[in-house]
Amino acid sequence: MLCSFYKKIYNVVDDPSLDQIISWSKSNNSFIVWNLEGLEREVLPKSIEFGKHYLKFMTELKFYGFKRIKGSAQWEFGHEYFVRGQPELLVKMMFKTGMKRIEELAAIRRAKKKKAKAEAEAKARAEEVEDRLQHLRI
Repeated sequence: MLCSFYKKIYNVVDDPSLDQIISWSKSNNSFIVWNLEGLEREVLPKSIEFGKHYLKFMTELKFYGFKRIKGSAQWEFGHEYFVRGQPELLVKMMFKTGMKRIEELAAIRRAKKKKAKAEAEAKARAEEVEDRLQHLRI
């Protein structure tokens, strides 16, 4: 089942009645937010997944794999699988984003495990030093 966020954002961007607020870019593989106030007033309240404010919307876009297009004078966001006329690619987008999150979580777990091991080793060394100091005092 395709995550509703992907379907909803695709439908919003694809809706010609919202083109003054949000629309496809000329490249057809990204979208542009033309009117932030209109977005907050007309678009965001219609979907709980988008959040109520533009900053929350941007956070959600990042969470779902969208990237801000650098060099654009507008608020432009894209993803390699977010393409006009090809909604079937949204499944690939969802899968790729999900796999990236799984890899990030695995890296976090590995880092925590490595940190815990280092802390345990440091504690053991400190205890050994303390034990040796006790023997020297005798």
